[in-house]
Amino acid sequence: MKASLLRQFLLPLNVNLLLQQFVRQNPILMKKLVLVFCSSLLFASVFAQRVDLDRFNFTASYRDFPDEPLPGEYKTYNVRIEASPSLGLGYSASNLENLISIEGLKKVTGTGHITILAMLDDIVIEKTETKERVQVTKDKNNVEIRKSFFATEMIYSFSARATVYDYKGSTVISNYILFERENKRTYKAPESSNPVDAANNFNNKILEIKSNLAKQLVNGAISNLNNYLNTNYGYAIQKVSDIFWVLNNKKHPEYGEHQKAWNNFKNAIVLMSPDEPLDKVKEKMKPVIAYYEKIKTVYTGSDKEAKKLRYASYYNLAKIYLYLDDPIAAMREADALAMNDYDESDGRNLRAVAENLDEQLKKNNASSRHFPVVISGFQPPVK
Repeated sequence: MKASLLRQFLLPLNVNLLLQQFVRQNPILMKKLVLVFCSSLLFASVFAQRVDLDRFNFTASYRDFPDEPLPGEYKTYNVRIEASPSLGLGYSASNLENLISIEGLKKVTGTGHITILAMLDDIVIEKTETKERVQVTKDKNNVEIRKSFFATEMIYSFSARATVYDYKGSTVISNYILFERENKRTYKAPESSNPVDAANNFNNKILEIKSNLAKQLVNGAISNLNNYLNTNYGYAIQKVSDIFWVLNNKKHPEYGEHQKAWNNFKNAIVLMSPDEPLDKVKEKMKPVIAYYEKIKTVYTGSDKEAKKLRYASYYNLAKIYLYLDDPIAAMREADALAMNDYDESDGRNLRAVAENLDEQLKKNNASSRHFPVVISGFQPPVK
């Protein structure tokens, strides 16, 4: 046998003998080495199983319900604006009426099912006073230099209110306050170097000042009224941004399926429309719901990583049921989340949202926030 072949044959034997001799001579050190090796394997396994949850954003849309729903047959409204002539608005009341729009109801020129009457009172100047402001500076010799500035301040008030009544003569809301007379406001004119100029500048521009203030106050009152009417009687379309919790650790065995569930959810939620029933969305959402339900039964441990996976399932399912207009199922998931011993406050918050949705649906005698509103077909009442 050639020498090179002999060395290749004997080398493994020599290494094995040396290793056995090392183990006999260093048993304690060998145990430590084995422990380190096992610990390394365990750490690698735990690291691979770590649950990293990230926020993934999505949008959803639905039709909001009114806080104070009108009778079901009330579908139209008309607007009347009564403005004090002293306001000097410079534009007709019809322009103001155009600023009122209740989403989900039809505006008519004649008598609607409800009439909105807005009353805009005059601006009352309560007091005018010229005030001095002293500016103190120092020159290069550290000597104080005092300079006075004068400006006229005007204390004023404004009031506006609204009443809503129906075509039968019944009052829906009486004297809803848009601006309170007791809420005093202050206007400060530009400064001048002497009090006479300050007073003259103010007096010369008082009509312009009042006109500008009137436009601001009236626009604010009408905006306030429009928000109130839509909140209480309208069916505004809402488009909201929200989050899902998604596993984002590629080494975790659930990573692929978790990401797939997220993609399936996105493909389902994008079909959501406030004007259409949820049938298509619900069908697309079935595999997503099934996956999160499965996760709750597979990862049942009391360790933090299992709790986090269950947390994501409870949280995401609660969100799904909320957007599918199923508040009872959403409450069930929210309660389970609160008892999962990981971010239980999220469970309480989600339950509160679900309870509010349940109350809205019941108050409006509805089962969904997704339905068409075709105002072109709405007709005013026939007396």
